[in-house]
Amino acid sequence: MSAARGDQAVLTLADVHIRRGGRDVLRVPDLTLAPGETVAVLGANGAGKSTLLLASALLLPVDGGRVALFGERARNARDAVRLRRSTSTVFQEPGLLDMTARRNVELALGLHAVPRSERRARAEAWLGRLGVGRLGDARPHTLSGGEAQRVSLARAFAVGPRLIFLDEPFSALDPASRARLVGDLAALLASEGTAALMATHDLGEARLLADRVVVLIDGLVTQIATPHELFARPANADVADFLGYAVVEAALLRSLLALDGGAPGYAFVPPTAVRVADPAGATHGIRPLDGRIVAVLGAAGVGRVICDVGAPLAAEVPIERIRDEGLRAGEAVRVTVDAERVIWPLVAGR
Repeated sequence: MSAARGDQAVLTLADVHIRRGGRDVLRVPDLTLAPGETVAVLGANGAGKSTLLLASALLLPVDGGRVALFGERARNARDAVRLRRSTSTVFQEPGLLDMTARRNVELALGLHAVPRSERRARAEAWLGRLGVGRLGDARPHTLSGGEAQRVSLARAFAVGPRLIFLDEPFSALDPASRARLVGDLAALLASEGTAALMATHDLGEARLLADRVVVLIDGLVTQIATPHELFARPANADVADFLGYAVVEAALLRSLLALDGGAPGYAFVPPTAVRVADPAGATHGIRPLDGRIVAVLGAAGVGRVICDVGAPLAAEVPIERIRDEGLRAGEAVRVTVDAERVIWPLVAGR
């Protein structure tokens, strides 16, 4: 679980744990960030994502273990303040002060000892890079959510951080603003070479932005992998369930699909492996399974149809098709499963 690249790690956590109410709410055996690396912390609400970011930023004390920024542990409050000066933090709420957008950025530059003569030009340059240069004289209450978060990001990047912490920075935005800002952030991180630790529950954001992902399940770091590795081989059933995969006993699924052999354990079935047969009954040469729809979920143009075929399976279906074909809970349905896309349990010893 070591840093993917670079020389000295910008962040190191070793055997970290935080306790609340007599139980561990965060357990991080080993996590490092390399210079310029983006790591996304994935998990459901309450999994401990924000706790991990606050501890990493030296804003929350740990009950055990070691946290180091840029290879150095903070021995006291003065050390912590000094080390944090090489970082920036962006929260879900922009947290802008009641002053113009430009002054918000200038104030941050002043706190980082940037000469007064340079602050205005640097603030305007960064507001321009975030697409809100025209709003330099605007006050926070006149800004949209997306505009305010762009000002917040301009403020964070303007001070030249070596490491930026991003705590669900897009979750309060509408889908269109969110999509544009995620794309802009990806370009900024790449051009600036800034390392980032980002908390999110959005799988798409993690796949687009992150070099590696950390999956938190009930406060425990359960898997660290590249996005490709994570989706190709979830570490266990809890991770697979978080990713939206159906978790099915492998023997049962092989029986349903009329397959022989294989290792015992659980198979993970991604929604992309499941297809709802079209009304004409075409199954593309794959043996169909008869079942019934138990739930229909949907967001951002893609629906998820949960089908009981002797085991619960989820299929991704365009919202338009769900509406046009009247796919709803209780309806009979036929589905096919691409066995090549199923993540089967590994043979023992391999």
